[in-house]
Formats: sequence, C-alpha cells, structure tokens
Amino acid sequence: MGSKRGVNTEGTIIMNRYSIANTTKAVREKLVANAEAINSLGAEPLTKDNRSLLKKYVGGIIELDDLRKMIIDKYKKH
Repeated sequence: MGSKRGVNTEGTIIMNRYSIANTTKAVREKLVANAEAINSLGAEPLTKDNRSLLKKYVGGIIELDDLRKMIIDKYKKH
C-alpha cells in the first residue's frame, strides 16, 4: 500500500512535522512543555523513564515517533 498523506501502512500518524530535522531544539522543548502541561491536567505523572526519553527527543537523539513506539512497547510488556 505505501504511505498516504501522513499515514503509514500500519495506520499510525507519521510525525514528520515534529521530526528532529524539521524542528529546532527550542521548538522541541516547547512541544514537550506543552505536552507535559496537558498531561498534568489529569493523567498519571510522567515516569522517570518517560521523562528521560522526552529529554532524548529534545536533545535530538531519538525521533518522536520512535519515542512513542518505545513507550507503547514498554507498557505492552507489563
């Protein structure tokens, strides 16, 4: 099938807009801060592991989509 307008064959959204190549560190910091603010409105607090993964995204080490997959996989194992 291939890719169609931002959705890959598995149906997950491709986060190209938020990729490391398309953002600056300052933009990634703001994205993460906004996500943390939304999370604080009622979700469980971020774990140390998840916060560490977010820091790796901000630092340009891992892509957001990879981070998302890592977190999902971690919770599937439990």
